[in-house]
Amino acid sequence: MSEEPQGTPSLLLVDDDPITRILVRNALEPFAFERVIEAVDGVEAQAVLEKYPDIPLVITDIIMPRLDGLGLLRWAQARGTNAVWIILSGLDSFDNAVEAIRLGAFDFLAKPPQPALLEVSVRNALEQRRLRAEQTRLYKELEDANHVLQKQVRELEDKSELLRRDLERAEVIQRALLPNVPPPIDRYCVQTVYRPGRYVGGDLYDVVRLGTGHIGFYVADATGHGVTAAMLSVLFKQQLALTDAKGQPIAPAAVLEAANRAFCGAHVGPGLFLTAVYCLLDAVAGTVTIASAGHPPALHVSAGGETQLIRRTGPALGVNANATYREVTVSLGTDDRLVLYSDGVLQAFGGPDPEQLRALLHIEPSGGDQESEFAELVGRLQTSGVDDEDPDDVTLMLLEMRAGTSHFDNGASAVSAPLSRAVHATQNAVFYGETDNASWLAVRGRVTWQHCDVLHDAAVALLETKRRVMIDLAACEYMDSTTLGLIHELVELGGVRLRGVKPALHDLFDELDMEKVLAAVDESTGDPPEYHPVDAGTRRSDGRVQMLRAHETLSALSPQNEEQFRGVVEALRKDLTT
Repeated sequence: MSEEPQGTPSLLLVDDDPITRILVRNALEPFAFERVIEAVDGVEAQAVLEKYPDIPLVITDIIMPRLDGLGLLRWAQARGTNAVWIILSGLDSFDNAVEAIRLGAFDFLAKPPQPALLEVSVRNALEQRRLRAEQTRLYKELEDANHVLQKQVRELEDKSELLRRDLERAEVIQRALLPNVPPPIDRYCVQTVYRPGRYVGGDLYDVVRLGTGHIGFYVADATGHGVTAAMLSVLFKQQLALTDAKGQPIAPAAVLEAANRAFCGAHVGPGLFLTAVYCLLDAVAGTVTIASAGHPPALHVSAGGETQLIRRTGPALGVNANATYREVTVSLGTDDRLVLYSDGVLQAFGGPDPEQLRALLHIEPSGGDQESEFAELVGRLQTSGVDDEDPDDVTLMLLEMRAGTSHFDNGASAVSAPLSRAVHATQNAVFYGETDNASWLAVRGRVTWQHCDVLHDAAVALLETKRRVMIDLAACEYMDSTTLGLIHELVELGGVRLRGVKPALHDLFDELDMEKVLAAVDESTGDPPEYHPVDAGTRRSDGRVQMLRAHETLSALSPQNEEQFRGVVEALRKDLTT
């Protein structure tokens, strides 16, 4: 055995033929091994490996005195050494090669080894060992990370349980804000159902007697879900004044204008607003005066079945401090019905248009047992589909001009299960189809910033083919502001038309001064193509750049938009620079 350098050797060369050892060392000069130990047989090699168990590479002959190469390899494998093995043999025996590989050798070369082949084999063997060491390191890091993650999961579970209990208590408190006992109303009855999406929610309603002969009632819906929305609804209730200093009812438009000024003055934060519809019933005259702040249309169903939609009469609360609101007055005849609701009712049935609400909810003209009808309606709401991943709150109010029993259904006791909803897939919100003269993209369900990457990439790719792109919005239930900004960007690229734009969405385009988008609305008829889902794949980013660009686009359309989205734009810009 040659004299050993200090430290762990880089190579152990085992061969009883000194000429072969010289040839091998010469062939390995490009590697510049500084620590090489030579052994003349397997026994000497065993002593070296016991002293230096971390030797990375062993090159050994097979036929040697005392202990041959295969025996040495078996011994080393039994001890669990980490070396990579290259076997040399002058016999050029296939059986020996198979046995060496079976024992874990990396390569088998015939003697005398060709320098080029030996160099390639050594290079690959060292790379394999490096990869194996990297794999071991990564496994170790993964194991350590798993231990840390398990600890964090346990901590999060504990915190989640505390949060769940707090939310349960918060639900009890929030339900205390809801009316429990309906006020007596001669010749009228009112029935309601309320369910929060997840424990607490942003919906709120009330029915209040205002002096003699007047009843005020409203439904409000704060943006978002959960605790933030619940706090917005509480703030709204605190700011609401329904009577003047003399105890006389305040007109609905004035009620909303005052609430809006107070809401804007509270500076609740960018992107946070609340929709509401407030009604004042003159029980003697049989009229209802209605003002709506960006809320879904109220529905007036006459005894004969005629339907009237009372749409919003001004913007949502918290958007513009100087907003004004119009009023609409409807006369109620015997057995007429007035329906107020939050948009969670529409979501619960898969997102129909408000025009379809009467038939969908089985709100029919008089003649049946109205209490039974409403109970059946509540049952349909509670069994309509499966739980959504992000369920919305549900509030439904039915005022009828008839003698009957009023009833408020605010859910089971302290903690009720979330109301079932129809499925709204988040993975496949964008669909693709082709006709002879256009490429089609259908946008379905509730579309948010999370889907904008897919919609943007698909539309741009289709525009590059120089074909007209038709965006089908017939099944779109909701667009957040990021999606609205993206739609405007796509229309500005040219070659994009919009089909199936519902009245509510058309009104939203109009409210945000999206003139180019309105000009791109295609009113033509005809069947769309067969659609196939566009694979969402993996998000390229966290969406902040897309969100900023979309809100900058909307802000540039009008001074009102600039004021509305200023806080969002500034927050996103700050977030991207930190």
